[in-house]
Order: sequence, then C-alpha cells, then structure tokens
Amino acid sequence: MLTTSPIIDGLGRLAALQPNWDADGADLIDPEIIRAAREFAQQLPEDMAGPPSVVPIANGSLQFEWDEGPRSLEFEFEDIETIGYLKWHPEEGIEDEGVLGLNEIDKAISLLRWLTKGTTNV
Repeated sequence: MLTTSPIIDGLGRLAALQPNWDADGADLIDPEIIRAAREFAQQLPEDMAGPPSVVPIANGSLQFEWDEGPRSLEFEFEDIETIGYLKWHPEEGIEDEGVLGLNEIDKAISLLRWLTKGTTNV
C-alpha cells in the first residue's frame, strides 16, 4: 500500500474545511468522496511513488497531485465511483486525460509507474 499517512492527514485537513474555504463560494468537500479517496489510496502499492499533494476542488471534489521532474500526474476524485486523471509531460508532448473507475487499481498503478519510471505504454 502507498504510504498513506500524509494522504490521510491531507484528507483530514480537507474534511475540516469550512464552507466558502476559498473565499469565492467553494463547496465543502463531500465526505463520501473523502472516504472513497482514502480507500483508494490504501490499495496502492507503497513503493510506487511518494505521497501526493492532496488538494481541494471548489466544486466539492478533491485531487491527488504528483510531480516527478517534468512529469505530472493528477487523480481527481469527481464522485464516489470515478477518478478523472491527467498525465502530463510537456517535454515529451504527453497530455493524456481519461477516467477510471475507483476499483481500477491496476490502471492507477500503471499511471503511477509511468510517473516514476517514464514508461509510456499506459
């Protein structure tokens, strides 16, 4: 499993946000999305990548963000069933977006492998 302590801490911070946390009318982060993100993170292999930044989104969702040199990977927990992802490497002209189900751990691992190893077969 991925080292989840920083993720759990980050999710705890998001759960404690107050309405209008961005001073621009942001919604509270949906507790069910927080729960789903926590369960998802606990299924990832520990040795895959360092902990991501855990970021609130104004619409009530949240995002995990990783940066490895010029590579970036984002998982946006849009609801309790799907994750939108963005893998990006500007130097190699890679900008790939898609959606995976919360239970598609193998696909998430493949994306993390791309981030950390530079594998482009994802």
